[in-house]
Amino acid sequence: MKIGCGSVLFREFELERALEAIRGIGYEYFETQAVGPWCPHVNVEQDDPEALVRLKEKYGFKGITGLWSLNGNIIANPNAVESGIRSVEWAAAAGIPVLHTGDGKKPKEMSDEEAWKVFADKLAPILEAAKKSNVIVAIEPHGTFSLTGAGLKQMMSLAGPDVLGINYDACNIFRASYVESGNNKSGWACAEGKEDELEVLRTIRDRVVHCHTKDINAEKQCVAVGDGVVNVRGCLEYLRDTGYEGVVSVETEGGGTFEEVVALAAKSYNYLTDLLS
Repeated sequence: MKIGCGSVLFREFELERALEAIRGIGYEYFETQAVGPWCPHVNVEQDDPEALVRLKEKYGFKGITGLWSLNGNIIANPNAVESGIRSVEWAAAAGIPVLHTGDGKKPKEMSDEEAWKVFADKLAPILEAAKKSNVIVAIEPHGTFSLTGAGLKQMMSLAGPDVLGINYDACNIFRASYVESGNNKSGWACAEGKEDELEVLRTIRDRVVHCHTKDINAEKQCVAVGDGVVNVRGCLEYLRDTGYEGVVSVETEGGGTFEEVVALAAKSYNYLTDLLS
């Protein structure tokens, strides 16, 4: 497996400083986000993707593993299609193979049937752009339907593995919650029917193309991978034992001093290196 780190850990600091620290710890791969102001490291409307490639080369990274799409709340966000296509094109131009996105929170007044139709209809043109660009759109458990195994399986029925996959995040499944990032805040709302994070992974393993490794403590604060209450170890061992050769990328929701973030990233790197070597 490839061990990577998301620049979102350092979302309150400039991107180049974050990448220098990530590479200095030992990570050979990184990913970033296009969801400013939450994580303003990439602006797909204004930034030159070649500038990110130059940063990758400057610090000696082997690759950029993923990009979180602008306006990834597909069901409810009116700009999800336009910005999703733009994010796909930007990712392709930067040589990023996977674009992360999510279903998002279904509006209360919308039925499940209506929400599924909206999701499928809005996802279709994004997938068409992805097919043309050789980018895989990866759904992260991050919304009303994607936080269950059945929901993820239904999503995967909408297209083949050449364009649609899963960015698995066991922590999101563990707390069975929905996060909407914006305005520098992260708001979680409990969802019904919490499922076991390893059992969900078993049901959709064949569609996992990227994996976030995020861990939290009993107070739901992000901690170094392996220090929390999420069954990260079980999920990673299962991926390893079933031949997964993709990326496992450390993620948090940011926060803390620069030194604290470096320490968390370093401890996570050591844990993953020991576990997966």
